[in-house]
Amino acid sequence: MVDLSISQVYYLRRLLRQYEPMLKPVIAEGAAQVATAEVDLGAVLESLYPEAEELATATEQLSRLILLHQKKELLSAEQCEAIVGQIFWILGLKYLSPEVGQQSVTA
Repeated sequence: MVDLSISQVYYLRRLLRQYEPMLKPVIAEGAAQVATAEVDLGAVLESLYPEAEELATATEQLSRLILLHQKKELLSAEQCEAIVGQIFWILGLKYLSPEVGQQSVTA
């Protein structure tokens, strides 16, 4: 069972909406549910982490990362980006930061 609070799920949904254009699934199509702001994030995590211990570890990591990200005024932009990337990675998504996209266009 996923042990995220309602406020943590709300925070994840806000992040997913905010960064949606910069997210790409990293799992094989059909292998697990894809995290979006509209789906049951508990079900997504359970499909990504079928073992109870893995699920507990992923949920614990997400909780810690959310707490860190909520203190973003204390973080540098790079630290904030790294935390966002880790949050999305746990959710089975790759975060493509805007800088990466701009570099590839100009390269």
